[in-house]
Amino acid sequence: MYPYYHRYYFRGPSRIVWFILGAGAATFWNCSRHMREHRAQYFPCVMQAPRVEGSGEQSTPPVYSKPDAPGPAPQEHRWNFIHRSQPNRNGDGTAGWNQREWEEDKERLKEIQKRAEDAMLDMSESTLESIVSTVEALKTKLAQHKTQREQERKNYEEELERQKKEPRRYV
Repeated sequence: MYPYYHRYYFRGPSRIVWFILGAGAATFWNCSRHMREHRAQYFPCVMQAPRVEGSGEQSTPPVYSKPDAPGPAPQEHRWNFIHRSQPNRNGDGTAGWNQREWEEDKERLKEIQKRAEDAMLDMSESTLESIVSTVEALKTKLAQHKTQREQERKNYEEELERQKKEPRRYV
């Protein structure tokens, strides 16, 4: 017996398995972090904590009956992302969008929709016109073939009648 064994014989899973597992975990963590930042930047009304109506701006915190009673949970950093202050924040959570910009955007979308509808209408009309012209061409071709077949049949019958009247003589 050989006293030295192969040192890689009792090793666990391959290093590539651990590499793939680590790469997958790092990718998932990175993508989730980017998505949280994306949502916070582009969908602030979704990521904002719900506001309590009537609370307003109070300079002093409310006084509770028990000093050691737990207060309301802080809602500011609940989603674990960096809040970027946006100076043009409206009351509804949209940043910098006023009514005029919304109306312009709606009009632009209506114009795009109308152009798309017109393009689809033109395309469907041209498709129907091409189908109708193809059907008409096939119809005329079929009529021509029908007249040609009738003419060939008439010529064949005339040839048969002539051969019956004047049979061929081979001698």
